[in-house]
Amino acid sequence: MAPTALTGEIAASLRSGGWTPMRFALEAAHRWQRDGTVQKLVAAKQREAAVRQGIAAGHLADFAVRTDPRSYYCWWQLPRPWRADTFVAAAARHGIGVVPAAAFTVNGHHAPNAVRLGLASPARDVLARALGTLVELARSTPEDRVTD
Repeated sequence: MAPTALTGEIAASLRSGGWTPMRFALEAAHRWQRDGTVQKLVAAKQREAAVRQGIAAGHLADFAVRTDPRSYYCWWQLPRPWRADTFVAAAARHGIGVVPAAAFTVNGHHAPNAVRLGLASPARDVLARALGTLVELARSTPEDRVTD
């Protein structure tokens, strides 16, 4: 729903072609589908996801984790006495960003005490080091980490 004051400008923008794919991108996508490039890219992404899931599984073997081997993220149920918000803050002090489950709920209520770990962005060695740091953090207590 656009604000009434912007309706004319938005309509003009849409009429100018901003709502359709650019010809080059459309042609490239069409060719990649025909020549098998898309299938190769999908297979490569799936292999990389499996490798990254393996790295995560190796580090998080002693914890409750929910994931899919084809995904680039996992949900980590935090051990007691950690709370997701406290863990997120402690991880951030180590330069590691994780997202509390509450960020994915409609109203922030009834979220599990878990964090979402993104596995796609960092290089594999950086991912492994970050997961090692997070595991070390999870095995400590929040009180131990107040001065971190």
